[in-house]
Amino acid sequence: MLWLAGRPLTGWSATGLSVLAGAVLVLAFAPFDLHLLAPLALALWFAVLRGATPRAALRHGYAFGLAFFGFGVTWIFNSLLIFGDAPWLVATLVTLLFVLCLALYPALLAWSLTRYLGPAPLASWLLALVAGFVILELLRGWLFSGFPWLLVGHVLLDSPARGWLPVVGEAGGALLVGLLAAVLVLAAARRFSAGALLLAALLAASAAVLPWRWVEPAGPSLSVGIVQGNIEQARKWEEDGVRHAMSRYTGMSQEAAGVDLLVWPETAIPAFYFEVDSELEQFSATMEEAGTELVIGIFDYDPVDRSMYNSIRHIPSAATYDKRQLVPFGEYLPLRDRLAWLDRLLDIPMSDLSAGTGSGRVEMAGQVAGLSICYEAAYARRIRTALPEAGFLLNVSNDAWFGATLAPHQHLQIARVRSLEMGRPMIRSTNTGISALIDAEGRVTAQAGLFTSEVLRGEIQPQQGHTPAARFGPWPAVLLALLLLLPALRSLRRA
Repeated sequence: MLWLAGRPLTGWSATGLSVLAGAVLVLAFAPFDLHLLAPLALALWFAVLRGATPRAALRHGYAFGLAFFGFGVTWIFNSLLIFGDAPWLVATLVTLLFVLCLALYPALLAWSLTRYLGPAPLASWLLALVAGFVILELLRGWLFSGFPWLLVGHVLLDSPARGWLPVVGEAGGALLVGLLAAVLVLAAARRFSAGALLLAALLAASAAVLPWRWVEPAGPSLSVGIVQGNIEQARKWEEDGVRHAMSRYTGMSQEAAGVDLLVWPETAIPAFYFEVDSELEQFSATMEEAGTELVIGIFDYDPVDRSMYNSIRHIPSAATYDKRQLVPFGEYLPLRDRLAWLDRLLDIPMSDLSAGTGSGRVEMAGQVAGLSICYEAAYARRIRTALPEAGFLLNVSNDAWFGATLAPHQHLQIARVRSLEMGRPMIRSTNTGISALIDAEGRVTAQAGLFTSEVLRGEIQPQQGHTPAARFGPWPAVLLALLLLLPALRSLRRA
């Protein structure tokens, strides 16, 4: 039994509220961007869990996770069915299994908190719940290669508290949202003194931290062009796909001749570099005569060990970056000896890639760029390796896999968080949208449409310096989360 707004709720009524909380939380993310709903949704779920038995809490946590991930990542079904050419039943089962696994995170959190810390006083218990939520989000972004998508800290991006992201990163952002939810629960339970004390501490910390500026301009601004070819995924792999893509991108690139840097998206040309190198180098030389350096996303091949890579190549210098964080089941098959049957059911081109190494730093246009490919933008630890040397970030992506779903908008939100967190502008070039230029404050300064053919032009201002989030990563947030566990543990020890 629990107390919520003065009314006791048990059983499936509480589970229904957990479903509502999970679904509402998705609305705090792009493209809805109703960031105020994040602490409200978490507060509702926290209140549901308070006083529940461990078994009921497990059910409430699983219901919350099913609603949150079931609503938030349904684009996986679209990717498997439309672009992976999987049978409808297989796409449904894989998506369902994925959501069921992700929902285990909040379910286990809810069970463990009520099982071991349930008797703790409300304020101490809420602090422990917030700490556990943050730690489990970090685990979700790391275990089994990780899935750092829909992290609650990202909702701060367009909120008045956005200045916390370069200080404590996405993990610290989740901690802040969780603490605001705890304040709401304390207020609803009429624990006004505890709620006011916690809120005052948050406001005082914000006043001390938010005015700081952590980075400064480094050198002159760069003019940038992004070619968004908008070639359908299936069209790229037709018999004349390479010729069609080459014609599309070289033709559109003429509009941007004269910019400092011209960027083509991930796997813009569906071929290995050695198959089209002469034509690309000839075109690059033509662009260099106009003062433009060409950067493209393309597959690469190592004849020595026969490895294939998803790469970014800076044509003038021949410098190459190979993607390090590969997508399971999309770019490689985990446990290949046991899951070969699944590989036969999916028809995903170039799905046996090797992971690259290195820091992601490549010099171009007189600056050092921190490179990443597609999904890697979701991994802050990957982006941090290029800093502080990198003056700007460059990400190429192929969001055609997502179709007209929530994912392209969520992916752009993640890229904006990375820019704000790291204090670096980002060039984001995609095949079908949403391509964008993002400044060091995480603001979009130029943006292409979704499923449009465009040449996007604008400027970025490289930056230098180190934000605390870039320097220390998630560890300060982890330390603070562990400290928040102490009051609940101490109260249980006294009892």
